[in-house]
Amino acid sequence: MRKIMVMNLGSTSFKFKLFYMDAEETCIASGGVENIGSAGSCAVSVRGKKVREACACQDHPGALARCMDLLEDNGLPVALESLDALGYKAVHGGRISGAQVVDDSLIREMERMNGLAPAHNPVYLSMMRSMREKYPGLLQIACFETAFHATIPLFRAVYGVPYEWAERYGVRRYGFHGSSHSYIAWKMAREAPWAKRVISVHLGGSCSICAILEGKSVASSMGATPQSGVFHNNRVGDLDVFCLPLLAERLGGYDQAFRALSKESGLLGLSGVSNDMRAVEQAAKDGNERAALAADAFLDSVVGYIGMYTAYLGGADAICFTGGIGANDADFRKRAAERLAFLGARVDDGLNAAGNGRISAEDSGVSLWAFETNEELMVARGCMTILEK
Repeated sequence: MRKIMVMNLGSTSFKFKLFYMDAEETCIASGGVENIGSAGSCAVSVRGKKVREACACQDHPGALARCMDLLEDNGLPVALESLDALGYKAVHGGRISGAQVVDDSLIREMERMNGLAPAHNPVYLSMMRSMREKYPGLLQIACFETAFHATIPLFRAVYGVPYEWAERYGVRRYGFHGSSHSYIAWKMAREAPWAKRVISVHLGGSCSICAILEGKSVASSMGATPQSGVFHNNRVGDLDVFCLPLLAERLGGYDQAFRALSKESGLLGLSGVSNDMRAVEQAAKDGNERAALAADAFLDSVVGYIGMYTAYLGGADAICFTGGIGANDADFRKRAAERLAFLGARVDDGLNAAGNGRISAEDSGVSLWAFETNEELMVARGCMTILEK
Protein backbone atom coordinates (compact mmCIF):
# COMPACT_ATOMS: atom_id res chain seq x y z
CA MET A 1 0.00 0.00 0.00
CA ARG A 2 1.30 3.44 -0.99
CA LYS A 3 0.60 6.59 1.01
CA ILE A 4 0.19 9.65 -1.20
CA MET A 5 -0.80 13.14 -0.10
CA VAL A 6 -2.20 15.31 -2.90
CA MET A 7 -2.15 19.09 -2.55
CA ASN A 8 -4.30 21.65 -4.37
CA LEU A 9 -3.02 25.19 -3.81
CA GLY A 10 -4.73 28.51 -4.43
CA SER A 11 -3.40 31.99 -3.82
CA THR A 12 -4.95 32.05 -0.32
CA SER A 13 -6.17 28.48 0.05
CA PHE A 14 -4.69 25.06 0.77
CA LYS A 15 -6.47 21.75 0.23
CA PHE A 16 -5.24 18.19 0.58
CA LYS A 17 -6.34 14.58 0.36
CA LEU A 18 -4.43 11.65 1.82
CA PHE A 19 -4.78 8.43 -0.17
CA TYR A 20 -3.95 4.85 0.66
CA MET A 21 -3.38 3.56 -2.83
CA ASP A 22 -4.12 -0.14 -2.95
CA ALA A 23 -6.86 -1.95 -4.84
CA GLU A 24 -9.46 0.28 -3.14
CA GLU A 25 -7.77 3.68 -3.74
CA THR A 26 -9.01 4.94 -0.37
CA CYS A 27 -9.06 8.60 0.64
CA ILE A 28 -8.35 8.26 4.36
CA ALA A 29 -8.33 11.99 5.20
CA SER A 30 -8.86 15.38 3.63
CA GLY A 31 -8.98 19.01 4.62
CA GLY A 32 -7.62 22.46 4.07
CA VAL A 33 -7.12 26.03 5.19
CA GLU A 34 -8.96 29.12 3.97
CA ASN A 35 -7.78 32.74 3.97
CA ILE A 36 -4.06 32.09 4.25
CA GLY A 37 -2.28 35.24 5.32
CA SER A 38 -5.12 36.46 7.53
CA ALA A 39 -7.62 35.13 10.04
CA GLY A 40 -9.10 32.01 8.52
CA SER A 41 -10.17 28.48 9.32
CA CYS A 42 -8.70 24.99 9.16
CA ALA A 43 -10.75 21.85 8.64
CA VAL A 44 -9.96 18.16 8.33
CA SER A 45 -11.99 15.03 7.83
CA VAL A 46 -10.53 11.78 9.18
CA ARG A 47 -12.40 8.59 8.34
CA GLY A 48 -15.64 10.56 8.14
CA LYS A 49 -15.09 12.59 11.33
CA LYS A 50 -15.05 16.32 10.55
CA VAL A 51 -13.29 18.96 12.64
CA ARG A 52 -13.06 22.73 12.02
CA GLU A 53 -11.25 25.44 13.96
CA ALA A 54 -10.14 29.02 13.57
CA CYS A 55 -6.51 29.53 12.58
CA ALA A 56 -4.13 32.12 11.18
CA CYS A 57 -1.59 30.60 8.78
CA GLN A 58 0.89 32.98 7.18
CA ASP A 59 1.83 30.80 4.21
CA HIS A 60 1.11 27.46 2.53
CA PRO A 61 3.81 25.45 4.37
CA GLY A 62 2.29 26.76 7.60
CA ALA A 63 -1.16 25.64 6.42
CA LEU A 64 0.19 22.16 5.69
CA ALA A 65 1.78 21.99 9.15
CA ARG A 66 -1.48 23.04 10.83
CA CYS A 67 -3.43 20.39 8.95
CA MET A 68 -0.88 17.73 9.92
CA ASP A 69 -1.23 18.76 13.58
CA LEU A 70 -5.00 18.58 13.34
CA LEU A 71 -4.78 15.09 11.81
CA GLU A 72 -2.60 13.95 14.70
CA ASP A 73 -4.98 15.52 17.24
CA ASN A 74 -7.77 13.45 15.71
CA GLY A 75 -6.10 10.07 15.75
CA LEU A 76 -4.20 10.01 12.46
CA PRO A 77 -0.54 10.88 13.04
CA VAL A 78 1.14 11.17 9.63
CA ALA A 79 4.80 12.04 9.29
CA LEU A 80 5.55 13.66 5.95
CA GLU A 81 8.74 11.61 5.79
CA SER A 82 6.62 8.44 5.83
CA LEU A 83 4.75 9.33 2.65
CA ASP A 84 5.60 7.52 -0.55
CA ALA A 85 4.96 10.72 -2.46
CA LEU A 86 3.71 14.27 -2.12
CA GLY A 87 1.65 15.04 -5.22
CA TYR A 88 0.73 18.43 -6.64
CA LYS A 89 -2.24 19.32 -8.83
CA ALA A 90 0.16 21.59 -10.68
CA VAL A 91 -1.08 24.03 -13.29
CA HIS A 92 1.39 25.14 -15.97
CA GLY A 93 4.53 23.24 -16.89
CA GLY A 94 5.04 24.65 -20.38
CA ARG A 95 7.05 22.06 -22.28
CA ILE A 96 6.77 19.63 -19.35
CA SER A 97 3.56 17.66 -19.06
CA GLY A 98 2.12 14.63 -17.31
CA ALA A 99 3.34 13.31 -13.95
CA GLN A 100 6.93 14.39 -13.31
CA VAL A 101 9.34 14.26 -10.39
CA VAL A 102 10.02 17.72 -8.98
CA ASP A 103 13.64 18.56 -9.76
CA ASP A 104 15.67 21.59 -10.79
CA SER A 105 14.70 21.41 -14.47
CA LEU A 106 11.00 21.17 -13.66
CA ILE A 107 11.24 24.16 -11.32
CA ARG A 108 13.02 26.20 -14.02
CA GLU A 109 10.34 25.42 -16.59
CA MET A 110 7.55 26.31 -14.18
CA GLU A 111 9.34 29.59 -13.46
CA ARG A 112 9.50 30.25 -17.21
CA MET A 113 5.71 29.89 -17.37
CA ASN A 114 4.98 32.15 -14.38
CA GLY A 115 3.78 34.87 -16.72
CA LEU A 116 1.01 32.61 -18.06
CA ALA A 117 -0.04 31.33 -14.61
CA PRO A 118 0.80 34.15 -12.17
CA ALA A 119 -1.90 33.15 -9.69
CA HIS A 120 -0.84 29.50 -9.59
CA ASN A 121 2.77 28.67 -10.46
CA PRO A 122 4.51 30.91 -7.87
CA VAL A 123 2.44 29.39 -5.06
CA TYR A 124 3.33 25.84 -6.11
CA LEU A 125 7.00 26.73 -6.59
CA SER A 126 7.17 28.22 -3.10
CA MET A 127 5.73 25.04 -1.59
CA MET A 128 7.99 22.76 -3.64
CA ARG A 129 11.10 24.65 -2.55
CA SER A 130 10.01 24.64 1.07
CA MET A 131 9.41 20.88 1.04
CA ARG A 132 12.74 20.20 -0.68
CA GLU A 133 14.53 22.19 2.02
CA LYS A 134 12.69 20.68 4.99
CA TYR A 135 12.29 17.11 3.70
CA PRO A 136 15.05 16.42 1.16
CA GLY A 137 14.23 12.71 1.07
CA LEU A 138 10.53 13.20 0.29
CA LEU A 139 9.53 12.36 -3.28
CA GLN A 140 7.57 15.25 -4.78
CA ILE A 141 5.59 14.70 -7.98
CA ALA A 142 3.90 17.38 -10.08
CA CYS A 143 0.92 16.30 -12.18
CA PHE A 144 0.22 19.06 -14.66
CA GLU A 145 -3.31 20.13 -15.57
CA THR A 146 -2.25 20.47 -19.20
CA ALA A 147 -1.42 16.77 -19.61
CA PHE A 148 -4.90 15.54 -20.53
CA HIS A 149 -5.06 18.10 -23.33
CA ALA A 150 -1.84 17.01 -25.04
CA THR A 151 -4.01 15.17 -27.59
CA ILE A 152 -5.65 18.37 -28.86
CA PRO A 153 -4.67 18.61 -32.56
CA LEU A 154 -2.07 21.25 -33.36
CA PHE A 155 -4.37 23.14 -35.73
CA ARG A 156 -6.69 23.73 -32.78
CA ALA A 157 -3.89 24.52 -30.33
CA VAL A 158 -2.27 27.35 -32.26
CA TYR A 159 -3.33 30.98 -32.22
CA GLY A 160 -3.30 33.17 -35.31
CA VAL A 161 0.03 34.75 -34.31
CA PRO A 162 3.58 34.44 -35.71
CA TYR A 163 4.32 30.73 -35.61
CA GLU A 164 7.61 31.09 -33.74
CA TRP A 165 5.84 32.63 -30.74
CA ALA A 166 4.60 29.19 -29.73
CA GLU A 167 8.13 27.77 -29.54
CA ARG A 168 9.90 30.85 -28.20
CA TYR A 169 7.35 32.11 -25.72
CA GLY A 170 4.90 29.26 -25.22
CA VAL A 171 2.00 31.23 -26.73
CA ARG A 172 -0.46 28.50 -27.68
CA ARG A 173 -3.54 26.81 -26.26
CA TYR A 174 -2.73 24.32 -23.51
CA GLY A 175 -6.03 23.66 -21.75
CA PHE A 176 -6.40 23.19 -18.00
CA HIS A 177 -8.62 21.40 -15.48
CA GLY A 178 -7.06 18.26 -16.92
CA SER A 179 -7.49 16.30 -13.68
CA SER A 180 -11.23 16.99 -13.65
CA HIS A 181 -11.83 16.34 -17.34
CA SER A 182 -9.75 13.15 -17.28
CA TYR A 183 -11.80 11.96 -14.31
CA ILE A 184 -15.00 12.58 -16.25
CA ALA A 185 -13.55 10.71 -19.25
CA TRP A 186 -12.73 7.77 -16.97
CA LYS A 187 -16.09 7.92 -15.20
CA MET A 188 -18.10 8.07 -18.41
CA ALA A 189 -16.15 5.13 -19.86
CA ARG A 190 -17.37 3.11 -16.86
CA GLU A 191 -20.95 4.44 -16.74
CA ALA A 192 -21.69 4.81 -20.45
CA PRO A 193 -19.02 3.05 -22.54
CA TRP A 194 -21.13 3.55 -25.66
CA ALA A 195 -20.69 7.35 -25.36
CA LYS A 196 -17.67 8.07 -27.56
CA ARG A 197 -18.34 11.82 -28.01
CA VAL A 198 -18.48 13.42 -24.56
CA ILE A 199 -18.56 17.09 -23.59
CA SER A 200 -17.28 17.66 -20.05
CA VAL A 201 -18.61 20.87 -18.47
CA HIS A 202 -16.63 21.86 -15.35
CA LEU A 203 -18.30 24.87 -13.73
CA GLY A 204 -17.21 26.20 -10.37
CA GLY A 205 -14.89 28.86 -9.02
CA SER A 206 -13.09 28.51 -12.33
CA CYS A 207 -14.79 27.05 -15.36
CA SER A 208 -13.81 25.14 -18.47
CA ILE A 209 -15.39 22.92 -21.09
CA CYS A 210 -13.68 20.03 -22.83
CA ALA A 211 -14.54 17.99 -25.92
CA ILE A 212 -13.60 14.33 -25.42
CA LEU A 213 -13.44 11.85 -28.29
CA GLU A 214 -12.99 8.20 -27.34
CA GLY A 215 -11.50 9.18 -23.98
CA LYS A 216 -9.09 11.82 -25.31
CA SER A 217 -9.30 15.60 -25.16
CA VAL A 218 -9.66 17.26 -28.56
CA ALA A 219 -10.63 20.79 -27.44
CA SER A 220 -10.54 22.93 -24.30
CA SER A 221 -12.13 26.31 -23.61
CA MET A 222 -9.09 27.36 -21.58
CA GLY A 223 -6.18 28.41 -23.77
CA ALA A 224 -2.69 29.65 -22.93
CA THR A 225 -3.84 30.54 -19.42
CA PRO A 226 -6.56 29.41 -17.01
CA GLN A 227 -8.14 32.89 -17.35
CA SER A 228 -9.68 32.30 -20.77
CA GLY A 229 -12.80 30.59 -22.13
CA VAL A 230 -16.17 30.91 -20.41
CA PHE A 231 -16.05 33.54 -17.71
CA HIS A 232 -15.44 32.42 -14.16
CA ASN A 233 -16.43 33.48 -10.65
CA ASN A 234 -14.14 36.53 -10.71
CA ARG A 235 -12.01 36.00 -13.83
CA VAL A 236 -12.89 37.53 -17.17
CA GLY A 237 -12.79 34.54 -19.54
CA ASP A 238 -12.59 35.49 -23.22
CA LEU A 239 -11.77 39.15 -23.92
CA ASP A 240 -10.64 41.07 -26.99
CA VAL A 241 -6.94 41.70 -26.27
CA PHE A 242 -7.12 45.10 -27.97
CA CYS A 243 -9.16 46.36 -25.00
CA LEU A 244 -6.04 46.14 -22.83
CA PRO A 245 -4.37 49.45 -23.77
CA LEU A 246 -7.60 51.32 -23.08
CA LEU A 247 -8.11 49.54 -19.74
CA ALA A 248 -4.52 50.18 -18.71
CA GLU A 249 -4.88 53.87 -19.55
CA ARG A 250 -8.16 54.28 -17.66
CA LEU A 251 -7.33 52.07 -14.65
CA GLY A 252 -3.83 53.36 -13.97
CA GLY A 253 -1.60 50.78 -15.64
CA TYR A 254 -1.46 47.19 -16.82
CA ASP A 255 -1.05 45.77 -13.32
CA GLN A 256 -4.33 47.35 -12.27
CA ALA A 257 -6.03 46.19 -15.47
CA PHE A 258 -4.90 42.60 -15.02
CA ARG A 259 -5.89 42.64 -11.36
CA ALA A 260 -9.39 43.77 -12.30
CA LEU A 261 -9.65 41.13 -15.03
CA SER A 262 -8.46 38.31 -12.76
CA LYS A 263 -10.07 39.25 -9.44
CA GLU A 264 -12.96 41.65 -10.07
CA SER A 265 -14.56 40.31 -13.24
CA GLY A 266 -16.62 37.25 -14.22
CA LEU A 267 -19.79 36.67 -12.21
CA LEU A 268 -18.64 39.16 -9.57
CA GLY A 269 -17.88 42.01 -11.93
CA LEU A 270 -20.93 41.62 -14.13
CA SER A 271 -23.47 41.04 -11.38
CA GLY A 272 -22.05 43.45 -8.81
CA VAL A 273 -23.45 41.02 -6.24
CA SER A 274 -21.12 38.07 -5.66
CA ASN A 275 -18.72 35.62 -7.26
CA ASP A 276 -20.94 32.80 -5.94
CA MET A 277 -23.44 31.55 -8.51
CA ARG A 278 -25.96 30.74 -5.77
CA ALA A 279 -26.03 34.33 -4.59
CA VAL A 280 -26.21 35.63 -8.16
CA GLU A 281 -29.15 33.37 -9.00
CA GLN A 282 -30.99 34.36 -5.82
CA ALA A 283 -30.45 38.04 -6.53
CA ALA A 284 -31.76 37.51 -10.05
CA LYS A 285 -34.90 35.87 -8.66
CA ASP A 286 -35.30 38.86 -6.32
CA GLY A 287 -35.35 41.21 -9.30
CA ASN A 288 -31.73 42.35 -9.55
CA GLU A 289 -31.30 43.07 -13.25
CA ARG A 290 -27.49 42.96 -13.27
CA ALA A 291 -27.54 39.60 -11.48
CA ALA A 292 -30.02 38.30 -14.05
CA LEU A 293 -27.78 39.56 -16.84
CA ALA A 294 -24.74 37.84 -15.32
CA ALA A 295 -26.61 34.53 -14.93
CA ASP A 296 -27.91 34.72 -18.51
CA ALA A 297 -24.52 35.66 -19.95
CA PHE A 298 -22.81 32.85 -18.06
CA LEU A 299 -25.36 30.31 -19.33
CA ASP A 300 -25.06 31.66 -22.86
CA SER A 301 -21.28 31.30 -22.80
CA VAL A 302 -21.51 27.70 -21.61
CA VAL A 303 -24.14 26.79 -24.22
CA GLY A 304 -22.06 28.46 -26.94
CA TYR A 305 -19.02 26.31 -26.16
CA ILE A 306 -21.13 23.17 -26.00
CA GLY A 307 -22.51 24.02 -29.44
CA MET A 308 -19.01 24.61 -30.80
CA TYR A 309 -17.74 21.33 -29.39
CA THR A 310 -20.72 19.45 -30.76
CA ALA A 311 -19.54 20.63 -34.17
CA TYR A 312 -15.93 19.63 -33.43
CA LEU A 313 -17.05 16.14 -32.37
CA GLY A 314 -19.53 15.72 -35.22
CA GLY A 315 -22.34 15.35 -32.67
CA ALA A 316 -22.56 14.57 -28.97
CA ASP A 317 -23.40 11.30 -27.27
CA ALA A 318 -23.21 12.69 -23.71
CA ILE A 319 -22.83 15.96 -21.85
CA CYS A 320 -21.54 15.73 -18.29
CA PHE A 321 -21.74 18.53 -15.74
CA THR A 322 -19.25 18.71 -12.88
CA GLY A 323 -17.55 21.22 -10.57
CA GLY A 324 -19.29 23.11 -7.77
CA ILE A 325 -21.94 24.62 -10.04
CA GLY A 326 -22.19 21.82 -12.58
CA ALA A 327 -22.63 19.02 -10.05
CA ASN A 328 -24.91 20.85 -7.62
CA ASP A 329 -27.03 23.41 -9.47
CA ALA A 330 -30.03 21.48 -10.82
CA ASP A 331 -31.75 24.67 -12.00
CA PHE A 332 -28.74 25.68 -14.07
CA ARG A 333 -28.55 22.22 -15.64
CA LYS A 334 -32.24 22.36 -16.58
CA ARG A 335 -31.87 25.79 -18.15
CA ALA A 336 -28.83 24.59 -20.07
CA ALA A 337 -30.78 21.58 -21.36
CA GLU A 338 -33.58 23.87 -22.51
CA ARG A 339 -31.08 25.91 -24.50
CA LEU A 340 -29.74 22.65 -25.98
CA ALA A 341 -33.12 21.64 -27.37
CA PHE A 342 -31.55 21.60 -30.84
CA LEU A 343 -29.78 18.42 -29.67
CA GLY A 344 -33.02 17.04 -28.28
CA ALA A 345 -31.72 17.48 -24.72
CA ARG A 346 -34.28 16.92 -21.96
CA VAL A 347 -33.70 16.41 -18.25
CA ASP A 348 -35.67 14.10 -16.02
CA ASP A 349 -36.71 16.40 -13.18
CA GLY A 350 -36.37 13.70 -10.51
CA LEU A 351 -32.96 12.52 -11.68
CA ASN A 352 -31.79 16.10 -12.15
CA ALA A 353 -32.77 16.99 -8.60
CA ALA A 354 -30.76 14.01 -7.31
CA GLY A 355 -27.87 15.07 -9.52
CA ASN A 356 -25.57 12.06 -9.22
CA GLY A 357 -25.40 10.06 -12.41
CA ARG A 358 -27.67 10.21 -15.43
CA ILE A 359 -30.06 13.18 -15.32
CA SER A 360 -31.61 12.97 -18.80
CA ALA A 361 -35.11 11.82 -19.67
CA GLU A 362 -35.50 8.51 -21.51
CA ASP A 363 -36.41 10.31 -24.75
CA SER A 364 -33.57 12.85 -24.56
CA GLY A 365 -31.66 13.20 -27.81
CA VAL A 366 -28.36 13.39 -25.92
CA SER A 367 -27.47 11.67 -22.66
CA LEU A 368 -27.04 14.14 -19.77
CA TRP A 369 -25.03 13.41 -16.61
CA ALA A 370 -23.85 15.08 -13.41
CA PHE A 371 -20.99 13.90 -11.20
CA GLU A 372 -18.81 15.22 -8.41
CA THR A 373 -15.33 15.32 -9.86
CA ASN A 374 -12.30 13.83 -8.11
CA GLU A 375 -9.25 15.69 -9.30
CA GLU A 376 -7.07 14.58 -6.41
CA LEU A 377 -7.65 10.91 -7.20
CA MET A 378 -6.38 11.47 -10.73
CA VAL A 379 -3.27 13.17 -9.31
CA ALA A 380 -2.73 10.23 -6.95
CA ARG A 381 -2.99 7.88 -9.93
CA GLY A 382 -0.45 10.01 -11.76
CA CYS A 383 1.89 9.71 -8.80
CA MET A 384 1.45 5.93 -8.90
CA THR A 385 2.74 5.85 -12.48
CA ILE A 386 6.00 7.33 -11.18
CA LEU A 387 6.18 5.08 -8.12
CA GLU A 388 5.55 1.96 -10.17
CA LYS A 389 8.57 2.78 -12.32
